[in-house]
Amino acid sequence: MPQSVVVRFLVLALFVLAGCQAGSGYLSPAAETSDGSGLLTVLAEDVQGDIATNPGTKSGARPAENAAPERMLIQRGQMRIEVVHPDDSSRAFLEAVKGFGGYLAQQSGRTLTVRVPAARFDEAFAALRAMGRVLDESREASDVTEEFQDLGIRLDTARKARERLLEVLQKAEKVDDILRVEVELRRLTEEIERMEGRAKFLADQVAMATLQATFVPKSEPPPPQKRTRQRSRYAWINEAGPESLLEGN
Repeated sequence: MPQSVVVRFLVLALFVLAGCQAGSGYLSPAAETSDGSGLLTVLAEDVQGDIATNPGTKSGARPAENAAPERMLIQRGQMRIEVVHPDDSSRAFLEAVKGFGGYLAQQSGRTLTVRVPAARFDEAFAALRAMGRVLDESREASDVTEEFQDLGIRLDTARKARERLLEVLQKAEKVDDILRVEVELRRLTEEIERMEGRAKFLADQVAMATLQATFVPKSEPPPPQKRTRQRSRYAWINEAGPESLLEGN
């Protein structure tokens, strides 16, 4: 078989592998060929075989200890709390957050959004609750374990496909073949960078919990209302004033 034909087959196979779900073993009908060469099948089995030997992936064997993976949780919380001196309480809360290893992410008026290590999220929540009277609070945890694992599998597949494309590029001789491989390399590299960015974002969200605190000033009793004098039906009394009459003026 001519080398240029082999190159085209390899590029097509890598394109299909990068686009299919990792570990599924599915090969698009577009990749099927009846030329008897078996190049696509061999290349597909090669990449999928590499994934299958990775412990902990969906398609591969599980680790020997068969231990369940640790859950990856993104924790968020918010609280509105009534305090006597909001500014002083805000400063004290930020100092406590720094002591927990956290930092201020955003501030809008008397509302602070902070990030604290996930392991100390409960402590930060308790410290905030102790500062005054809680008006309302809420907490939530989003499980991103499966998404993170799936990203790892897809990244592994895409990186192996890129390595094979680089090998194909070194063997390509025709300009047309080189251009085809370079286009697919750029597409695959962009996809890898996108998945890496998403994985880093998830890891950061899991490592650092988010807590929003709103400090509400404690309401003071309203001042006593001033009594208004009822006007007399006699105009001269209204002009002189009742105080003057009482004083004998």
